Amino acid sequence: MRLLRRGVIPLAGQVPPPTERQILRALRIPHAQQIADLEERGVREAITLAARRARGMAAFSGVFRAARVKERTSEAVVVEGAPPGLLCSGTVVRLLEAAEEVAVLAVTLGERWDEELDALVARGEPAEAWFLDALGTYMVDQAARVVEARVASDMARAGLHRTPRYRPGYGDWPLEAQADLCAFVESARIGVHPNEAMSLLPRKSVTGVVGFGPALTPASARNPG
Repeated sequence: MRLLRRGVIPLAGQVPPPTERQILRALRIPHAQQIADLEERGVREAITLAARRARGMAAFSGVFRAARVKERTSEAVVVEGAPPGLLCSGTVVRLLEAAEEVAVLAVTLGERWDEELDALVARGEPAEAWFLDALGTYMVDQAARVVEARVASDMARAGLHRTPRYRPGYGDWPLEAQADLCAFVESARIGVHPNEAMSLLPRKSVTGVVGFGPALTPASARNPG
């Protein structure tokens, strides 16, 4: 199967343009169906400007790496080519309990988002900056879903179904695992690296791990790990 060649695989693309409904949900304004429904003119204008800016910065870069599960204990999952402590978490062990393959991924919208957000703050446009920041968080998650779908499509040809995505800092998986995860997937190829606090730079970047196995069902991807 094509995906099962080992090593880091790069991927680039565009996040599908969000609808107004998706934009409002990303901004936690679930009661409105469209931006015009909002009463405050200033809010409407700031969201419209942020959405226009976000749609113009929809390009993403990603990398992913698939590896076979070698060993599974009550505290960790060990995969080929990775340091033993990479997937060390009870939650991750439960998530991957039926997985035969694990895909690690890193995705970013790039430095332009940081530059635009900082420029808005410097110009005294905090509302648009806040809306743009929230849309960036939504869009990088959508970009990660595009990468996941690519991996899942190839895995499905071998009869393997997926788990949800999980990432360092969730549950009992320490945020410190971010460094090893980035090294394993060679996220520096797309300019992504963790800072001293283990936050990712550029800011609109995400990492994660997804498991694949024959005993999993397609519906399992909708359930949190």
